[in-house]
Amino acid sequence: MIQTKKRSVSSSENGAFEKPVKKLKEDTTTDKPKAKTPKKDGTVKSNFSKPAGKFQKKTTAPSSGKPGEKVEKKPFVANTPESKKEYWNGLKAKQKELRQQRRQNKSKELYELSVSAKKIYEKLKRKAAENKEELVQKLHELLSKENAYAKIATSHDTARVIQCMIKNASEEIRDQIASSLMPGVVDLATSKYGHHCVTSLFKHGSKLLWARVVDAIIKDVLKMVNHTFSSAIVDSAYNEYATNEQRNFMRQAFYSELFKLDKDRTVQTMKDCWKTNAYMKPSVLSTVKGHLVQAANKKLTDNSLLHALLVEFLEEAGTTERSEVMELYLPLLASISSTRDGTGAAIYCFLHSVVKDRRAALKAMKPYIEKLSIHEHGHRLIMCILNCYDDTVTLGKQVISPIMEQLETIVGSGEWGRKVVGWIFSPDDKDLLHPTQIELLNGYLEHSKKDKEIRRKEVFAVAKEPFCKQIESNASFWLRGGHTALLTASILKKFQGEELARLHRALAKVICDPNWKVHENEINLDGSILSLEVEKKPKENVTPGAERKIKKIKKSPFEEEKAAAREKQLATNPLVNGLEHAGIHIALKKMIKQDQEKRQQGGEDVSQFGFAIVEELTVEHAASWIAQNRSSFLLLLIFENSTEEVQQMLRKKLAPLKKELKAQKHTGGKLLGEKLKL
Repeated sequence: MIQTKKRSVSSSENGAFEKPVKKLKEDTTTDKPKAKTPKKDGTVKSNFSKPAGKFQKKTTAPSSGKPGEKVEKKPFVANTPESKKEYWNGLKAKQKELRQQRRQNKSKELYELSVSAKKIYEKLKRKAAENKEELVQKLHELLSKENAYAKIATSHDTARVIQCMIKNASEEIRDQIASSLMPGVVDLATSKYGHHCVTSLFKHGSKLLWARVVDAIIKDVLKMVNHTFSSAIVDSAYNEYATNEQRNFMRQAFYSELFKLDKDRTVQTMKDCWKTNAYMKPSVLSTVKGHLVQAANKKLTDNSLLHALLVEFLEEAGTTERSEVMELYLPLLASISSTRDGTGAAIYCFLHSVVKDRRAALKAMKPYIEKLSIHEHGHRLIMCILNCYDDTVTLGKQVISPIMEQLETIVGSGEWGRKVVGWIFSPDDKDLLHPTQIELLNGYLEHSKKDKEIRRKEVFAVAKEPFCKQIESNASFWLRGGHTALLTASILKKFQGEELARLHRALAKVICDPNWKVHENEINLDGSILSLEVEKKPKENVTPGAERKIKKIKKSPFEEEKAAAREKQLATNPLVNGLEHAGIHIALKKMIKQDQEKRQQGGEDVSQFGFAIVEELTVEHAASWIAQNRSSFLLLLIFENSTEEVQQMLRKKLAPLKKELKAQKHTGGKLLGEKLKL
């Protein structure tokens, strides 16, 4: 630290300067300054304190007051370390006082009641606990006094006690607990912890209890649908537990205030409100619009009840009102596509919007493309966009690229993902989609200006190169089962030239691998097993709310049980030879038959799947092929659908196996021997 010296006020006679005088703290007790006091040596001591130099360390002198004497407090200066510390200390002291005050205000009896209840709960929640019915009875006797259920249901610790009781209680006690909770179901459902109690009543209750809870929800459905916690309960109640009549009553509350208390069984849809009274139409539409706008502003749109209202509103509203609501819901298409009604509303909003709004909707939807593609209802929106959106450059960036990045995940997740991928490469293919669904998708083309063939060629051009790379990197995935192999066969129809040859070579390596094994029943990536059943026709003329939303299943917390179930599932689904698999055999036959069809369309220079197989097949491996019936039929199809060059190659490969071929007794071997004339 650099220190500066201060000269004394007086100097000695010989002109020499004396040592600087030590400064003393200024006495702040009096307002008047004290006079200078002379020293013995003649120098004068100044009682005025001088501010510290720029580079001097600031020090505070201890107070010179007597013990017990009051010292004046320093003035508060903001934005200094001392002031901030003083502020936080005061804030903590206030919080402590408030906490103590709340504890004093809280009923001592209720506090002691919750403590004793939690002691019993600790025994009841154990998996191996004995006499659970007796423990529940004790808790019920303890909490049924003074209506304690409603008081403790919103607390984070005691709410778990009630949930555990509902789970392990008998029907009689469960009904009594519900009777205690029902008067305050709105406060309970909107509580951070209390809404779990309502969920437990649905989960573990009987049908009669479900009806009681739903009736209680209907009274305040308008308030509950616009709250974060209770909105999910309303969605679950409307979608899974309410009867058709209760669903109608829940929707009536949104039509008009007249239906809040008095329900009308004749009003089942929005149109029924103005069948007899036409003057009610503007007021009903205005009321429903207000509720839809409020839900969109709060981002609480993932609700099947609101989806049913939205579909009805879009069909009946005028152009101005409809456009205002559509503008709010276009950025939320992904969240409203979780139900049948919601997906229908999302498709309607997308088709009837302008180009600028469509582009913004696709940008907002991009992070959810993968989830929508594998969803029971959301995949319909993706297929609609693929079929009628004209700007293929934007479509490639916002929709096709995310699908191609997660192609195996989408294809391996179920039939809905396979439909989306199939539509990209092979639209209007009846091997992949039901004719009714194809007709429905083609009906959306009236909202498109570009020619459908031009658009489909541009979409195919964007997706073909990523698909070829996927096949070359993991060709065995695309032949892992009957469903995926049929999708692969349908996609190969559209490829030509060198790209088709690349796909043929990659697939032929898998087919000619002697160790190629697949599961007897195809397994999805989520662990579910597919069966070779014909796809059901889509449902038609479904009333609003009748179609249920796909049920979300939470993962089991017991990993050991989950692993055991997976092992049991795999034990009943053994590995078999890929060539002998029934579904894959059908798909391979389709691929081989495409050789002749492509030659008729594009000439003799077209890549042939049969050529790729014969080229990859060795003599040793061919011996195992002719020993099996289905693989012999594949060789027979190759011979029948290939060029003379490929036929000669096949004869040379099988010539050393002439004796083995004649010795075969299965039908495929006999027909192959007759055809080759070896």
